[in-house]
Amino acid sequence: MPILETKNLKKAYGSGETAVHALRGVSLSVEQGEFAAVAGTSGSGKSTLLHMLGGLDRPTSGEVIVDGKPIFSLKDKALTIFRRRKIGFVFQSYNLVPVLNVYDVLHRFPFWL
Repeated sequence: MPILETKNLKKAYGSGETAVHALRGVSLSVEQGEFAAVAGTSGSGKSTLLHMLGGLDRPTSGEVIVDGKPIFSLKDKALTIFRRRKIGFVFQSYNLVPVLNVYDVLHRFPFWL
């Protein structure tokens, strides 16, 4: 059984004639212990795909399945708990609060709980 799977994953930003189709039917399967890399040119949908795999953005259609569970069938609170316990994400850009040191950030914003 795959640990991570997508089925016909699609994402469009906007609607109608001006819609931008970032993903058009991506299906993939990753088995436990398998290593996968996502590569492509700028604008090819890599970040969009990774945001959906991490539960940060919802697809227009299709499914993301982690450990046999479709994650977007979860309610918002359950999805937050899923991300907290199952997903690690390092953002390309980060927004630090310039007036806080690391200790203050970790104690004021306990995102790891």
